[in-house]
Amino acid sequence: MALLFAGLMLVLVPLAHAADGSPWAHGGDLRTGLFVSERKARNGEVERDSQGQARLRAWLQRDLADDWRLRARLAARASTVGNDFGLKFDRYRASPTGTIAGEAHFDEFYLGHGTPGADHQWRVGRFQTAITLPVVPGKSLDRNDSSNVGIGWTDGFHWQARLGSTWKSHLIGQVNHRRGAGNTVRSPLDFSAGGSRLGGYFALEATEHPGPLVMRVLSINWVPDALAAEGLGSDRREDYVTAALKTAAAWPISESGTRLLVAGELGHALNRPRPEVLSLSGNDRVSGGAWQFSANLFDLLPGHHLGAVYGRAGAGWLTSNDYRNNDELFEIRYQRRFTSDLSIEVRYRWRRELERRIGAAGLQVDEDVYARVTWRMR
Repeated sequence: MALLFAGLMLVLVPLAHAADGSPWAHGGDLRTGLFVSERKARNGEVERDSQGQARLRAWLQRDLADDWRLRARLAARASTVGNDFGLKFDRYRASPTGTIAGEAHFDEFYLGHGTPGADHQWRVGRFQTAITLPVVPGKSLDRNDSSNVGIGWTDGFHWQARLGSTWKSHLIGQVNHRRGAGNTVRSPLDFSAGGSRLGGYFALEATEHPGPLVMRVLSINWVPDALAAEGLGSDRREDYVTAALKTAAAWPISESGTRLLVAGELGHALNRPRPEVLSLSGNDRVSGGAWQFSANLFDLLPGHHLGAVYGRAGAGWLTSNDYRNNDELFEIRYQRRFTSDLSIEVRYRWRRELERRIGAAGLQVDEDVYARVTWRMR
């Protein structure tokens, strides 16, 4: 891990100094921590693991004429065990849910147009997409490319447009590789069919809110010809379509600035695989429902935040980076934010399968704890 980061710094530090006094801006962030986990497997055996993990990202951006900009960011992830060091230029990740420890990727490389708040904003190339609940655990049922110390991205284009004074729209056209994508897709989704190369995501997001509401989002995700509803061995493919609704509200509860924020998200997948494809019992399609609810206290003391979330994702919910399909999750997280650039977080998370797999003695149960530090460099 130290060798990888040292190598990156040898490349990035000279670039940063070269940018001083030029139209180039630069910055980055480092996130590192200790991660401890325990798994009770379906056969009853218990597995334990502990390791240090880190992610380093560094970016360069140049503003061009007429509100255009060019931006690139290099991201590297490493662990105290199991690294496979190398710079990768693949358009897809090593697995449907992430990259391998030790790998470095360009997770941003795009041409953009429009300043924040402009009526129209464009990005074309490789970029980050995330529409998460505004809570301490920060989770989403659909788009959240690079959570925790993970590396992910979206290839394609992203257009934002204001709709009157209250709403704005997001339209994302995502280009997929036949071997995978830059963000999370869970089996039996795959891109072997030619019609699955371009997917779409559309969201309506409120920019003004009545009363205590602070978030309202409606989204639709469309992945054509990608769902192997009868299994990957079958040539038949169906479109995979999901819809999700996010909302959040906040209230002040003390004169010292403490706020209570509650948030929720509800999702449904229209097409789902047959249960035997996921080693589950049943005669119909698997469940496509997903939901989460979160309660949070911000600024218990200045800079001290505490939040909890509970959620469920049916076996047919296949595109969340934060929720495994056929899983329920409970998480409680404490955050101490010293400045806008430096914070520490401590998390406890519990996850359990919702339905038992065919032939399994029991449900898989996972527990994990981490303590991590995030530092942004400007």
